[in-house]
Formats: sequence, structure tokens, C-alpha cells
Amino acid sequence: MPTFANHISIKHTKTMKRILVLSLFIFISISSFPQKSALHHILDVQLDPAQSHIKVTDSILVLSEKEILITLNSALKILSFSSNVKAEQLAGTFKSNDVGMDRDNGGENTKVKLNKWKLILDKDSKYFVINYEGNVNFSFSQSEEDYARGFSETSGIISDSGIYLAGSTHWVPSFNDRLVTFQMTTSLPQGWKSVSQGKRLDEATSEGRHYDTWICEHPQEEIFLIGARFIEYAYEMSNGIHAMAFLRTPDEALANKYLEVTGQYMDMYQKLIGSYPYSKFALVENLLYTGYGMPSFTLLGEKIIRFPFILHSSYPHELLHNWWGNSVYVNFEKGNWCEGITAYGADHLISEQRGQGEEYRRAILQKFTNVVNPGNDFPLNRFISRNSAASEAIGYGKSLMMWHMLRLKVGDEAFKKSFVHFY
Repeated sequence: MPTFANHISIKHTKTMKRILVLSLFIFISISSFPQKSALHHILDVQLDPAQSHIKVTDSILVLSEKEILITLNSALKILSFSSNVKAEQLAGTFKSNDVGMDRDNGGENTKVKLNKWKLILDKDSKYFVINYEGNVNFSFSQSEEDYARGFSETSGIISDSGIYLAGSTHWVPSFNDRLVTFQMTTSLPQGWKSVSQGKRLDEATSEGRHYDTWICEHPQEEIFLIGARFIEYAYEMSNGIHAMAFLRTPDEALANKYLEVTGQYMDMYQKLIGSYPYSKFALVENLLYTGYGMPSFTLLGEKIIRFPFILHSSYPHELLHNWWGNSVYVNFEKGNWCEGITAYGADHLISEQRGQGEEYRRAILQKFTNVVNPGNDFPLNRFISRNSAASEAIGYGKSLMMWHMLRLKVGDEAFKKSFVHFY
């Protein structure tokens, strides 16, 4: 079983250890996402990449609500509501906020305009249906900095090169940031495939169209839809979880490398933390330079996945996000704690296993010294996401060192058990 290094031997009283571990739980619990009742979407999605067009039928299961306020991207036109709904569109358009784990701190790409609707459901209604369509093709820019996020700089795109729809696209009706579960069937031109969270229930090709059905029963902050002319590779691991790779060009050797390390790191993190919360983990190749960790898959740029060091750095980092950030959620009003934990449990841990932990920490401290100064420093509870070298050095580096200091205080065993207990 991979473990944290055993060379640290600092004496403490049991009382001090209990206090420090309790402090760890309080810190994370305050910062974790408040669990609200999830709404369930049943989505039928037709996509025409060449025309940047999407058409959706969304059947939404509700609990006891009879009066609901929803928002939707203003580029999408609502065609109809089911007959059990009285709908009133509020005047004007409204500014959106970015959602989910990969946020851009309210930058240019969170300025999608929204339409807002007030819905009143009939007395005994348990669900209602919305039909809508439109074009999604937001512009994007590619930063050359080492903290570039690629698609974090676009709100979403449907094009002949590929499809990226996320919470920032506001392509699914939103109910005041409620968590959601969903089942989604996508229809794409033959030769295309879709990827989303959760488990693929079915796929089929008929009359020039390809259909995928995805289901996600774990409450989500947003619904992703990724599409391209993917070549798929997969195998079922011993624990029943599927390792998958969706590549844009055939490359069995590359796919096998990722499938193999998926099993290795999956086993490591399940032993360190607890059961993996999803039924698959997929590498998805992106046309652009990206490093995203979505629930049950990661979206990495075509150049990035071919760097050999990524297999043992960025890739396990994104896998670990399925525990921290994509199942234990972040309350961004309290700060983004999960990047520091993930960097410590992936990048730093792997370096430490190779006997290079001290060198890794020294490099973190050196980078912090080089780019952070009294004018741009800020406390960890103000970190949302990296949008500069300084914010990365703080949200990843400073946070990582905080976790390392806590580990030195309480010792390896208490440190590990605290994360197992919290998860």
C-alpha cells in the first residue's frame, strides 16, 4: 500500500493531536459544499456540430416545489413548456456566474447573459418538460502562461472541431444552483461520440446518427457534454470500475499507458482515502490546451497527454479531484481548499514516493518567493482558482505547505486517518 513517508518523527501529546485533527475537520467542514436536495433531469439532446446547433428536451423531476425560478442561456430559445406549467419570462437579461470547480474568478468568460423564467406548476405535478434550441459558439482565447486553463477561457462551444458544454455555458435550466442528477441521451452525426459524468448505459448507431445515454446518480454541480470524433479504448478493472480513453486519433499504445496508470492510482487512492465515487474514469483528449478534472473524467489537451511526465503528475492530480472537489464539493464563498489538498496528495506524494519530496517542496517555496509579494499576497480563504502565477503559488503552493505543516504536527497516521474519516 503506498503510504506517506515514514521518516518524520516528531513527539506530541495525544491531546494536541486530537485538537489539531479536530481543527482540520472544522476547516474542511466549513468549506465543504452545502448539500441541498438534488433535482433530476432527463435530457434528450440533438447536436449539429457543423451548424453549432443544439436542441434539447428536458424533463425535470421536482420535489414539492410548485413555484420555481429558472435561468437559461439567452442564446437558447425556449420553444415550449409542458401543459402543467404556467411560465412568465422576466424582463431583461441577467448576468451569469461561473459554476463548478474550474472557475475563472468572474472574468470575461463568465459574462453569459441569461433569461429568467418564473414557473408555476399544477398542484399534483411531479415533473415538467421544457423544449429549447439555439446556437452555442462562444469565442475563446489561449493564454501562453503556464497556468493556462484552455476551455476555462470560453463559456462553451459546438463546432465541427468538437463540443464543450458545462455549467458555465448555462445550457441546462438552472434552479438557484441546486445540485442535480441526470440521465442524458445525445444524438450526434455518425462517427462522433459524447462523454459526460457517470455511467454510459447504452450506445447505438442508426440512420447516420450515433446515440449515447449517460446516467449520473451522484449529485452534481453542473452537467458536462463533451463531443468529438473519438476513438474509444476501455477495460474493466478488478473493482468493476471502467478505465476509458477517448482519443481524437488512433493510438493504442498511448491509450494503454493511461489505462494502466488509471488502475494503479485508483488502487492507491482508494486505499488512502476510500471508495471511488463513480463507475468510470476516462481520459478525454481535447483539441485545446486544457487541464480539467471533471467528475469521472479528465479533459486534457492533445499536446499535454503526449508529454511522458503527465502520466505521473497532472493525470493522477485530476483523478484525485474525484474525491476532493468532484464528490466532496467546495463552497467557494469560504475559499477553494481542494486544490492544495489535491496537489499535496498527488504531485507532492508521488515526488515523495520517489524520494524527491524535499526537492518538490523547495521548488514550491522558490516559486512562491519569485512571484508573490506583499502587494499580491492574500489568505487561503480568498483563493477561488488560478488566474495568475501568484494566485497559483498561493492556492496550490501555500495551501500545499499548510497541509504539510499540519501533517508534521499530528504525524502521518493521524493525518491519513483524518482524511479517511472526513471522506
